[in-house]
Amino acid sequence: MFDAASRAFAACRPGAVTRTIRPAQLAETVGAGLRQVQPDPAQEAPPMAGRFSLSRLREGLYLHCTDVEYLRDIHTGFATHEGGIKIMLRLESSAEISFGGVPISLDAGHGPAATPCGAVLALAVPEDFERRARAGTHERMVVLTLAQEWLEASGLAETCTRRHLEVARWQPSARAVAIAEQLVRPEVFAGQLLSLYQESRALELIGEALARTGGGEAMRPTELQPAEFARVQRLRRHLQGGDFDRFTMDDIAQALACNATTLQHHFRKAFGTTIFDYQRNCRLQRAAEALQRRGVSVAQAAEIAGYSSQANFSTAFRRRFGLTPKQVRTPL
Repeated sequence: MFDAASRAFAACRPGAVTRTIRPAQLAETVGAGLRQVQPDPAQEAPPMAGRFSLSRLREGLYLHCTDVEYLRDIHTGFATHEGGIKIMLRLESSAEISFGGVPISLDAGHGPAATPCGAVLALAVPEDFERRARAGTHERMVVLTLAQEWLEASGLAETCTRRHLEVARWQPSARAVAIAEQLVRPEVFAGQLLSLYQESRALELIGEALARTGGGEAMRPTELQPAEFARVQRLRRHLQGGDFDRFTMDDIAQALACNATTLQHHFRKAFGTTIFDYQRNCRLQRAAEALQRRGVSVAQAAEIAGYSSQANFSTAFRRRFGLTPKQVRTPL
């Protein structure tokens, strides 16, 4: 599940001294799945310094700890490989994160005024993850990934049924915050002792997070029927691939043999956003990739994104990515 990411996060082992991480090192360790929009990966100036780790505690149970300072504005992303549950506890940071183009609000602030916050996110299917952070900010965060196989083995699969991209926020207790601090900067352990130490504390966080967000029948949302969910999954793949870029809503509904109103309702219920907003984000993402990887002109990128006006495209692009198309474009 995390083969590439495991290599990346092994770069700074628990207890290792703080070090800078250069774009080339990040790309080499993460592999082809990494997308670095900003800063330009060709530049050698390190975008961050610190330490992070990714550990497989059990089959399907993963612990990711981050303690870094961003030296430059950064925008990266990668594709997750499995669905499941993500439990996030942010000790410090206002970095923007999103899954599948849907922003996840998790702002803990910075410095002495930081207020830890947590969220539980459901991923019925794999999604693209993105992070945007500002230079000079610090991020300390713990993320636990509970894959479906671990949920089933633990007897939690039925009680953790949630809608795709559903977010349940929770205010971590003082105990949970202390545990997160211990995981971010663990005591000196090695081998199996370190794994046992991490797992014991991870299970405490899981218990609190699920209990405080109602990880039971009371929180189970009304599910789509299998055929309905399969239809909106098919629609999402078409939107991601650009197959429906020039289709009207009626055309899309006809192609999927479904009433337009019903289709829109099911899509929002499954993915937490409208068909139009999801399609717009997909097209902007493809435009950004074309600018960065192929060096297309801003006019060509605007066409890819579906804008006849370059000015309107630039405005939408900056709102989405925090940069102008020219700043992202790789010169030919």
